[in-house]
Amino acid sequence: MKNIQTHSGKIPGRSAMYLLICVVMLIIFYFAAIYPYQRSLGVINVKTAQSLDRMRKQEVLLPLYEEMIKRGEDKVLEGLPLPEKKGFSRNEIYTVSSLFKKIADKYDMVVVSVSPDVATMTEESNDIMVSIRLKGKLFDFRKFLVELGEVPFLDRVEEIEITQETGYKECYLKVWLAIE
Repeated sequence: MKNIQTHSGKIPGRSAMYLLICVVMLIIFYFAAIYPYQRSLGVINVKTAQSLDRMRKQEVLLPLYEEMIKRGEDKVLEGLPLPEKKGFSRNEIYTVSSLFKKIADKYDMVVVSVSPDVATMTEESNDIMVSIRLKGKLFDFRKFLVELGEVPFLDRVEEIEITQETGYKECYLKVWLAIE
């Protein structure tokens, strides 16, 4: 046993260099590959927690939402007119402008123009587009729209545009009327 030489802990220079290179490569690998994944997992965990929190809130609010929908449906059926839809004959198209003028006069609105789009009325079409331009107050326009909803041959309102002019609002409507 006396022949075995003990080393005093010296590492040869080449081995120390290889060890240093391996440690540097491990550090680079950690910061290039593992660390970004750990950060992205942290971000995903935060987003998951936020989503779960939103889901819990929505679960709590779901019965309230369903109750509000139920009450809203009851009020819509009570307050707004829902006439049975039917078309008007092609011979009555000239009366459309007088109908809109009558409704507008009822609510103190001024009809600037009522112009049916003849290009939309063909032999095979079941509806015609009419552009209406009105002047008046906003609340009168609201009443005009409610009354317009009572018209049985109104198919749909495609566009509403309201612009502020001095002293009044100018309202533009694009409506589709059903034709028999």
